[in-house]
Amino acid sequence: RSSRRFLENMTNGKKKKIPLKKNIKEEQEKVAKALEKAKSMKEKAKTKEEKIAATEQDEKAKQMRKDLGELKFTQNHLWEKEPSKDQVVKKIENWKEKIKKMELNIKHKDDNKEVALGTSKLNYMDPRISVAWCKRNDVPIEKVFSKTMRDKFNWAMAVPPEWLFNEEIAKQG
Repeated sequence: RSSRRFLENMTNGKKKKIPLKKNIKEEQEKVAKALEKAKSMKEKAKTKEEKIAATEQDEKAKQMRKDLGELKFTQNHLWEKEPSKDQVVKKIENWKEKIKKMELNIKHKDDNKEVALGTSKLNYMDPRISVAWCKRNDVPIEKVFSKTMRDKFNWAMAVPPEWLFNEEIAKQG
């Protein structure tokens, strides 16, 4: 909904030409030839003038290779063929979701810097509590337990999501 409005605002209601991917094989071939030519010039160069010309040719070829890399990068984000409005809207929605997920990951990373959860989790909490909570809330266990702790507490990983800690269980264990 908001993506459609965004798209309409971006195009002012008019149909704009969307840039499409170009075939860059010709560019790749030009770069390969330029690099090969520069290499052969360097090998054949005997006088100072020839060495300078070979070095200049090599620098041009390297710049062409760098430009080709930038072109490839920009081409990666373009469409193969003219997209429909729905495809563009879907792409925008996907990017919004990715951005939200990244922002959330950054927030969690910052929040977790302040608290050393590993020690208290390891020493004072029954791992079945954490495993059951992870399963109930669809949190990957890898986010809560390190590989070493998962290996150490593999017996707790089979706990069902509805598992609750109570005194009877404590007396058994």
